[in-house]
Amino acid sequence: MRKNNFIPRGKGRRVGPVLHIYCEGETEESYLNAYKRFRKYSGCEIEPSHHTDPVGLVKEAIRTKESSPSSDCYWVAYDLEDVSLGNKRQAHEEAYRLAEANGINIALSAISVEVWLLLHFTPTPKTYLNSDDAVRALRGHLPNYAKGNSGIFEKVREILPSAKKNADALHRRQERNNPDSKPYERNPYTSFHLLLNAIDQIK
Repeated sequence: MRKNNFIPRGKGRRVGPVLHIYCEGETEESYLNAYKRFRKYSGCEIEPSHHTDPVGLVKEAIRTKESSPSSDCYWVAYDLEDVSLGNKRQAHEEAYRLAEANGINIALSAISVEVWLLLHFTPTPKTYLNSDDAVRALRGHLPNYAKGNSGIFEKVREILPSAKKNADALHRRQERNNPDSKPYERNPYTSFHLLLNAIDQIK
């Protein structure tokens, strides 16, 4: 049964809006949990998820949102991956359609979350065809990097301001160069920094 966020303050639970996040992978979850601890924010919950596909994550967030206070905010975080494989493009289209119709926010990274991590080190990541290529590029900066690394945030924490600045510049550049495109049609791309900004605002 879902916890009620709006209970008397004396009970020691959160009073006020909560930001709920559903993650596709362990890397995003680990980074966000560490960011939450670093910022000492209690209004953010990294929710356990039973899905790793875009549509499943969005539907899961929608189901929870339907029984939550209207002031709560919902995000899902996942990778673009190789959209040339199977029906992945259609899945991204459906995920965005459902999210927009139901007030769910999406933190998408293209080709993968490693592009967000690369932005801690460089303002202009390349266009990668798959996540393996992005991982290899990231290892040029973090030789021992592996997906799901529980200590990744601590390794890049000091250069987080640069990552946010670089991600914002990349975001604006893609908006300017591809004004009619959807986020899942852009590569490289990330909106992970917008999720962090939302966490900062909810506190």
